[in-house]
Order: sequence, then structure tokens, then C-alpha cells
Amino acid sequence: MGNNRGIVVAATGDLLIARDRPHDIFRYVRDLLTEADVTFGQLETAYSDQGSLGSSGPRGGVPHDVENLVAIPHAGFDVISMASNHAGDWGADALLDCIERCRRHGITVVGAGADIGEARRPGIIERDGTRVGFLAYCSVAPDGYYAGPGKHGVAPMRARTHYEPFEYDQPGGPPLVRTSPDESDLAALVANIGELRDQVDVLIVSLHWGLHFQPARLADYQPVVAHAAIDAGADAVIGHHPHILKPVEVYRGKVIFYSLGNFALEINERWWQSYSKEWFEKANEFHQERSPHRDLKEEARNSAIVRLHIVDGRIDRVGVVPVVINEAHEPVPHRADTTDGRAVRAYLAQITAEVGIDTTFDVVDNEVLVRVR
Repeated sequence: MGNNRGIVVAATGDLLIARDRPHDIFRYVRDLLTEADVTFGQLETAYSDQGSLGSSGPRGGVPHDVENLVAIPHAGFDVISMASNHAGDWGADALLDCIERCRRHGITVVGAGADIGEARRPGIIERDGTRVGFLAYCSVAPDGYYAGPGKHGVAPMRARTHYEPFEYDQPGGPPLVRTSPDESDLAALVANIGELRDQVDVLIVSLHWGLHFQPARLADYQPVVAHAAIDAGADAVIGHHPHILKPVEVYRGKVIFYSLGNFALEINERWWQSYSKEWFEKANEFHQERSPHRDLKEEARNSAIVRLHIVDGRIDRVGVVPVVINEAHEPVPHRADTTDGRAVRAYLAQITAEVGIDTTFDVVDNEVLVRVR
């Protein structure tokens, strides 16, 4: 396994397309995505003409109009994680239909399936003699969305929340919020990595997790899970779900992107109306006052394309292409030495430092380089 020439694996943030001309959302990034040897992304919804809206709490269900799925293979995605907290919004028929549609387009799906075995099954892509393996898990789904024996759903990597009084002599004071990984789920994740390790050169773990809309904040369980994955043999951890960029950590020479934020993510009027105004006000401080444009504030516009440069079967370089989402909710890449590129790099450096992680971000060949050695 492995080769001297090397290959590039590209990874992006969340994907949710809802428009009349779905291909257009990737107009500025398609060349970057298709020139990579392997391109990976995270699909928020189950695109299908089947299923019905289930009980998903005050959020309602995200769009799943099947016509939008064609944009994913057109943009060059080879591997998709469906381990999303919205994967079950439209029920089993929609989820399984979407997985099958992706496969017919030549896309490998990880993180979800007809039962727990399929949901935890790895995806393996080989390019020029280099084998890259993918596993995907979710920590933030409603209970009914997780796969089990004989039950469809997403691969679980659940966490438990505990509330600890901060000042015992102050009744009614705010508690400290502590989280810890579910021990059985973590053991299964570690076992999955161990089973895959000898089959591939590079092993990537995707996690749909964390605290959405809150920059520079990680839940306690996240570093525990990420470090355990790397200790078990993962070469990189790629996070999704928070809808903003999150800190970047290098642990034992391996990179952890706690969240790549939004990438190609938009909403349509039907979905917007299914959410209560009160929910948005409480949960999402990055949405401005409702308007016809449904604009996002600046921090939610920052995004990235990660480029893992693999040589001789190992990750030799970790690059980041800065991306800013425009007014049409389309990702636009920027050179690292431009104003927008420098702003995204500075934001990543700031939020990483704020949580006490010491990561160096250089600029090499117009790309932000995460120093891993």
C-alpha cells in the first residue's frame, strides 16, 4: 500500500442544498473538489421522494427534496457521512433510499444504514495504490435516530451530560455542565478503528458532535473521544454539526478538526417556517433578524476545505483552503494571502488559542498549513 507520488484527500463541512439549480451552489469550489483524488463531505439530510416527517422536536425537519442530490456527485464527492442528527427526520424509507441513491451515483456512504452493522461499516477508497478508510459517528441525534440490531439509523457515539453545582452554598446558582462519552459506544468506535487499521494506509474518523453556534467552546467528551480515536489508530478526525468553525488540535502528530462549519448549506422557505422564532432566538445567535435573505453573521460564514496530502501511505501535510460563504449561501475559496484568507486563518488561530490548544497555522503555497510536526 502507499505510493511515492502521493494523493490528496479533500474534506468539507456540512452539506444541505435546497434550490432550483442545485449544481450552482458549488460553482466556485467544484474545481478544487474534483481535482482532489478523494473528496469527503457530511450530508445533513436524507434526500428522497419517500418517507414522511417524523417527530424531530421544535426544529421541524430539514429539506430533503430529492432533486438536490445530483449536486453532490457533480461536485466530485466520493465519500459522504450520513451520521447526522437530521438523518432520521423523514423516517427509515427516506434514509435507506438516500443511501441507495448515493451508491448508484458512485458515492460511498458511511455512518448510517439499515442496522448497526451497516452504520458502523467503513468505507474504503483506493487511489494509485493508496487505501483511505472512513468511519463516521453521531453524538447529537435524537434517541430514535440511532442504529441498533435490526434497526436503521446512524452510528452512535453518544455522550452523557452531568450538572455539577459550582457554589454549593448559593441555591439557584448556575451549574457547571460536564459531559462524558458513552463507554460502550466509545469501546465500539475503538474496536471499529482497530478492525480497519491494517486494511488501509490512512484512516479518517468523522464525528457529528459538539456545541452548535458557540465558537471557541468544546464539550468535555470531544477531546476524550478524539484522542481515543487517534490512540486506536486514526490518522485524522474531522468534525461536523456546530455550523461554525471550531478549534484545531494536533495530538500525537495527528490533526483534529473539531468542526469544519457550514460548507454548502442553505434553507428554503418551507424549512424556515417549520422552526419557531423562539427556537432561533434561543439557539442560534449567529442568525440575524429574519429577513428574505436569511443572512448568517460573519462567524457562520467562515468555512474551509481541508486538504490531506498523503505520501507513501501517510499524511505528509495538512492544508486548509480558507472559504467564505457568500450572500447566496455558496462557498467561495480564497488564497491564504488575501484579506478573506487571512481573516479565516486568524479566526481559526483565535478560537484555537482561546480553548488553550497550541496549534501553529503557517502559510505555504497560498494554503494555510497546520503544523503537525
